[in-house]
Amino acid sequence: MAVLELNALSTALSGSFSATVFFPDQPRMETKSYPALYFLHDIGGNDTDLRPLHNLEALCNELGLFVICPALMHSFGMDLPWGGKYGDFVRRELPGICRHLFPLDPLHQYVGGTGGGAYGAYWNAANHPEAFAKCMVVNGRFDAAALCEAAARGEALPHLTRPNLEAVFGDLQGVRGSGLDILRPGAPAPKELFIGCEEDFPALEDSLHLANRCKTMACLGGTPEALWDAGLRWLCDEGKDCHEKN
Repeated sequence: MAVLELNALSTALSGSFSATVFFPDQPRMETKSYPALYFLHDIGGNDTDLRPLHNLEALCNELGLFVICPALMHSFGMDLPWGGKYGDFVRRELPGICRHLFPLDPLHQYVGGTGGGAYGAYWNAANHPEAFAKCMVVNGRFDAAALCEAAARGEALPHLTRPNLEAVFGDLQGVRGSGLDILRPGAPAPKELFIGCEEDFPALEDSLHLANRCKTMACLGGTPEALWDAGLRWLCDEGKDCHEKN
């Protein structure tokens, strides 16, 4: 398989962007269209964050899958009220650009994320089900209301500042119960959902709570590689047993 760095212009972001693309061996690309996972990095990360996963290249090649990780700054993959429309970019513009460049199947278009990117992936998949057939989240931080309220109290948060959160969520005290609160009662859920979490991840309870609310299982693993193996096989309908807990 191959890895490349994509650089292009975005109207949604009013500027250029970069993305890291993992894809299968070239000879296989000549005969079919491929599924694609658009993966949103954590806050403080960038489009190269997946490169250390030592099994990702082999999995993409085995499963015939593209994994595309765009650089999203500190946006959570959401439309900013007074800035870049990162949500529109993830849902519409980036897939359109990638389908122009690569043989991708629009009916097998998936979204995923980790940390704050998992929140954005879940929100976009739940609120725009026409855009993504499945959603895969790994080591996610889903309680945006608690995060914003902690910032409003002046608590220090890793890689985040109060102005950064206000740029994404607006009034920090108004997130709970709003359309930005994916844990609120009655909130929409993605059509199909994989929740993976390392057993020692600090926000494990968030994943278990979300899995229970969505009536699905949380796949627990000891390493990111184990979760990616299970998650990508689930995306490609080649499910693999893992330690599950509801």
